[in-house]
Amino acid sequence: MIQITKQFVETYLSLIDDQNPIHDHIVPGQLVVEIIISQLNLDWKYYEVKYVNPISINEEITFENCHDGKVNVLNGDSVVKLIVLNKNN
Repeated sequence: MIQITKQFVETYLSLIDDQNPIHDHIVPGQLVVEIIISQLNLDWKYYEVKYVNPISINEEITFENCHDGKVNVLNGDSVVKLIVLNKNN
């Protein structure tokens, strides 16, 4: 499980110049996708993201690599937060 801290989100937002106030409480979905691709060492050039539920700052999440071109992101209660689908086909 990982937790994305407020400081990490703020650093990311400053790098991409995102000033959306929603990110005061909610982790940017693209940040989560970039973490997934890096940590799972995925070589996906094209992908689709399905945003199911917001991820709160400091919320514990885990990745479920389904090995069929799909990764589920879940919280500690196994609630799906987002789904990343490989579109390289």
